[in-house]
Amino acid sequence: MSELSKYEAYQKKLQGICDENNLVFRFRKDKYPITLTIRPVMGLDGQMSMLESVEENGYISPDASIVFSFKDGGITYKTSQTFTINDALFSKIKNLFKNMHYLWIQYFFRDVIEKGVLTERTMPFIYGDDIEEDEDPDADTAPPPDGEDEEDAPEDTGPAGLDDPEIREAARIVRGENRASTSLLQRSMNIGYAKAARLLDALEQLGVVGPYNGSQPREVLPSDLPDEDSLPPAAGDHIPEAEE
Repeated sequence: MSELSKYEAYQKKLQGICDENNLVFRFRKDKYPITLTIRPVMGLDGQMSMLESVEENGYISPDASIVFSFKDGGITYKTSQTFTINDALFSKIKNLFKNMHYLWIQYFFRDVIEKGVLTERTMPFIYGDDIEEDEDPDADTAPPPDGEDEEDAPEDTGPAGLDDPEIREAARIVRGENRASTSLLQRSMNIGYAKAARLLDALEQLGVVGPYNGSQPREVLPSDLPDEDSLPPAAGDHIPEAEE
């Protein structure tokens, strides 16, 4: 059973619960955060039914609403006007929203990936303070399987030197941070994985960083290497004339 089929099953269940309790819902998924809004039926018949069941279910203002949202890893809600709802019904709606939210996100991400909508440059990645404690933000990763990222791989014309602007910039970054990984170059230079990996390989050939080291960042080789300020100027850099 696909994510979309499961989502539709939960949506149908929510519709049944709302019908039983003179409520309507709107699951809004076209912006962040995704929300579920519950409102009373606005028709005259629905309002009459609500008034008849006030003693049992409590009073609900005709223009009241409850808005559930999932943000920063947790479900929150807010109410407007007077919206009395029993705990059991509230829990059912909340759990249905949680399941619908999860399944929609799974379906949406799968659909986007399969259609190739996200490119390597626009694919989101987590770094810095947002990384889980058991993950290493500086860990270098193995090259992608054969065949991946071929379309953006340039022709192999041999290793370039530090006169190449991008290699020069990459060298400045790894020496300034004293660590070298594809993720560091990705976020610092706003480039994709394949390009960052090629730059690291070029820096290895130039003796700036050590060889690929599995899950660990590459070693920055400081011995007998110029610091950032003493790197040779790139081609086209302006060199001021010495004062007499």
